[in-house]
Amino acid sequence: MDGETVQLSNLRGQRVMLNFWASWCPPWSAEMPDMEKFYQNKDVKILAVNLTQTESGIQDVRDFVKEFDLSFPILLDQESNVANTYQIQPIPTSYMIDSEGVISFKTLGALNYDLMVQEFEKMQ
Repeated sequence: MDGETVQLSNLRGQRVMLNFWASWCPPWSAEMPDMEKFYQNKDVKILAVNLTQTESGIQDVRDFVKEFDLSFPILLDQESNVANTYQIQPIPTSYMIDSEGVISFKTLGALNYDLMVQEFEKMQ
Protein backbone atom coordinates (compact mmCIF):
# COMPACT_ATOMS: atom_id res chain seq x y z
CA MET A 1 0.00 0.00 0.00
CA ASP A 2 3.02 2.25 0.24
CA GLY A 3 3.88 1.92 -3.46
CA GLU A 4 6.76 -0.50 -2.93
CA THR A 5 7.06 -3.58 -5.16
CA VAL A 6 7.57 -6.89 -3.37
CA GLN A 7 9.02 -10.08 -4.83
CA LEU A 8 8.51 -13.37 -3.06
CA SER A 9 11.98 -14.49 -4.17
CA ASN A 10 13.52 -11.75 -2.01
CA LEU A 11 12.21 -13.56 1.07
CA ARG A 12 14.11 -16.78 0.39
CA GLY A 13 15.51 -18.08 3.68
CA GLN A 14 12.41 -16.99 5.61
CA ARG A 15 9.10 -18.67 6.27
CA VAL A 16 6.26 -16.86 4.53
CA MET A 17 2.48 -16.85 4.66
CA LEU A 18 1.08 -15.62 1.35
CA ASN A 19 -2.59 -14.70 1.67
CA PHE A 20 -5.04 -13.47 -0.96
CA TRP A 21 -8.01 -11.47 0.29
CA ALA A 22 -10.62 -8.75 -0.21
CA SER A 23 -12.15 -6.39 2.35
CA TRP A 24 -15.70 -7.48 1.51
CA CYS A 25 -14.95 -11.15 2.25
CA PRO A 26 -16.46 -12.21 5.64
CA PRO A 27 -14.11 -15.20 6.15
CA TRP A 28 -11.10 -12.93 5.77
CA SER A 29 -12.51 -10.54 8.35
CA ALA A 30 -12.85 -13.50 10.70
CA GLU A 31 -9.22 -14.60 10.30
CA MET A 32 -7.69 -11.12 10.64
CA PRO A 33 -7.22 -11.04 14.43
CA ASP A 34 -5.60 -14.50 14.25
CA MET A 35 -3.35 -13.48 11.37
CA GLU A 36 -2.18 -10.37 13.24
CA LYS A 37 -1.53 -12.47 16.37
CA PHE A 38 0.41 -14.99 14.24
CA TYR A 39 2.50 -12.18 12.76
CA GLN A 40 3.25 -10.73 16.20
CA ASN A 41 4.08 -14.06 17.88
CA LYS A 42 6.04 -15.99 15.25
CA ASP A 43 9.07 -15.28 13.08
CA VAL A 44 6.98 -15.30 9.91
CA LYS A 45 6.66 -12.93 6.99
CA ILE A 46 3.09 -12.32 5.95
CA LEU A 47 2.26 -10.99 2.52
CA ALA A 48 -1.45 -10.19 2.36
CA VAL A 49 -2.34 -9.61 -1.29
CA ASN A 50 -5.53 -7.62 -1.76
CA LEU A 51 -7.50 -8.39 -4.93
CA THR A 52 -7.93 -4.69 -5.59
CA GLN A 53 -10.02 -5.01 -8.76
CA THR A 54 -12.77 -6.62 -6.68
CA GLU A 55 -12.94 -3.66 -4.30
CA SER A 56 -15.24 -0.68 -4.80
CA GLY A 57 -12.22 1.54 -4.13
CA ILE A 58 -8.80 1.67 -2.52
CA GLN A 59 -10.26 3.53 0.45
CA ASP A 60 -12.12 0.34 1.41
CA VAL A 61 -8.76 -1.40 1.74
CA ARG A 62 -7.27 1.43 3.81
CA ASP A 63 -10.32 1.53 6.09
CA PHE A 64 -10.15 -2.25 6.60
CA VAL A 65 -6.45 -2.18 7.49
CA LYS A 66 -7.06 0.67 9.93
CA GLU A 67 -10.11 -1.01 11.50
CA PHE A 68 -8.14 -4.19 12.25
CA ASP A 69 -4.90 -2.31 13.07
CA LEU A 70 -2.90 -4.59 10.77
CA SER A 71 0.87 -4.29 10.96
CA PHE A 72 1.95 -6.81 8.30
CA PRO A 73 2.47 -5.79 4.67
CA ILE A 74 -0.67 -5.28 2.59
CA LEU A 75 0.03 -5.67 -1.11
CA LEU A 76 -2.28 -4.46 -3.87
CA ASP A 77 -2.86 -6.69 -6.89
CA GLN A 78 -4.51 -3.90 -8.85
CA GLU A 79 -4.86 -5.76 -12.16
CA SER A 80 -5.27 -9.29 -10.75
CA ASN A 81 -1.99 -10.40 -12.33
CA VAL A 82 -0.78 -12.20 -9.21
CA ALA A 83 -4.21 -13.73 -8.50
CA ASN A 84 -4.34 -15.04 -12.06
CA THR A 85 -0.83 -16.49 -11.80
CA TYR A 86 -1.76 -18.35 -8.61
CA GLN A 87 -5.24 -19.21 -9.97
CA ILE A 88 -6.88 -17.84 -6.85
CA GLN A 89 -10.41 -19.06 -6.21
CA PRO A 90 -12.02 -18.77 -3.69
CA ILE A 91 -10.82 -16.09 -1.35
CA PRO A 92 -9.29 -16.12 1.09
CA THR A 93 -6.60 -18.50 -0.12
CA SER A 94 -3.34 -18.92 1.80
CA TYR A 95 -0.01 -20.54 1.11
CA MET A 96 2.68 -21.40 3.63
CA ILE A 97 6.08 -21.24 1.94
CA ASP A 98 9.15 -22.65 3.66
CA SER A 99 12.60 -21.08 3.82
CA GLU A 100 13.63 -22.92 0.63
CA GLY A 101 10.77 -21.31 -1.30
CA VAL A 102 8.67 -24.50 -1.43
CA ILE A 103 4.93 -24.36 -0.86
CA SER A 104 4.37 -26.60 2.15
CA PHE A 105 0.66 -25.93 2.66
CA LYS A 106 -2.25 -24.39 0.78
CA THR A 107 -5.72 -23.74 2.06
CA LEU A 108 -8.90 -22.42 0.50
CA GLY A 109 -10.82 -20.42 3.06
CA ALA A 110 -10.03 -18.86 6.40
CA LEU A 111 -7.38 -20.17 8.79
CA ASN A 112 -7.42 -19.95 12.57
CA TYR A 113 -4.41 -19.19 14.75
CA ASP A 114 -3.82 -22.80 15.85
CA LEU A 115 -3.71 -24.07 12.26
CA MET A 116 -1.39 -21.21 11.24
CA VAL A 117 1.02 -22.18 14.04
CA GLN A 118 0.71 -25.89 13.27
CA GLU A 119 1.63 -25.42 9.61
CA PHE A 120 4.34 -22.88 10.46
CA GLU A 121 6.05 -25.34 12.78
CA LYS A 122 6.11 -28.00 10.05
CA MET A 123 8.14 -25.69 7.79
CA GLN A 124 11.92 -25.41 7.83
